Amino acid sequence: MPRTPEEGRALFDRWARTYDLDLAGQDGPEAGPLVGYAETLRIAAEQVPVVPGMSVLDVGIGTGAFAARFRGRGVRVSGVDPSPAMLDACRGKHPGFILRVGDFNAIPFDSGEFDVVISSFAFHEVPPGGRLAACRELARVLKPGGALCLVDIMFASPAALAAAREAIGERWDDEEDYPLVGDLDQLLHEAGFGGSRWRQTAPCHWMVLARKPA
Repeated sequence: MPRTPEEGRALFDRWARTYDLDLAGQDGPEAGPLVGYAETLRIAAEQVPVVPGMSVLDVGIGTGAFAARFRGRGVRVSGVDPSPAMLDACRGKHPGFILRVGDFNAIPFDSGEFDVVISSFAFHEVPPGGRLAACRELARVLKPGGALCLVDIMFASPAALAAAREAIGERWDDEEDYPLVGDLDQLLHEAGFGGSRWRQTAPCHWMVLARKPA
């Protein structure tokens, strides 16, 4: 059964101290659906269209692993996360980031504030019934013409999800509710995004680049 947002916040508060260390080795079969984690972040970051002077927001920033890949590109990085402990860990690693408590359905920044919004391995924590509102909130904080890059554990079809669950076996987490690519693509369209471009980056990972109309 999927966990509630409150349970998720408590989980990540407990996990914050060892999160980066635990995910550093997620490249073998023991990693379950996270296999390829670092490579997925690398690929996704290379695809995000940023130039010096842009403002970038990471939603579900955690300890800053994805956002850190933009530090040397001359952009201003902000981040939100529902876990205060994760934000404390991120602040210790990246003191230049602007960090606030928030989540996909309540981003504590102004409308149209960011050139780019990114997110990695966090969107699946949004309950399915709140995902359209979350997509609309992502669009709200983007400038007209701004870009969204969302990376997560996702699957192309129910059959692909079922096959991954069978292959992963006991390492599968039944408290997670992973999106399907087609479902999320439809939600992004309904939220006003256009030009979605999808790429599979690992056996259980997909990324999407989309734009808010200018």
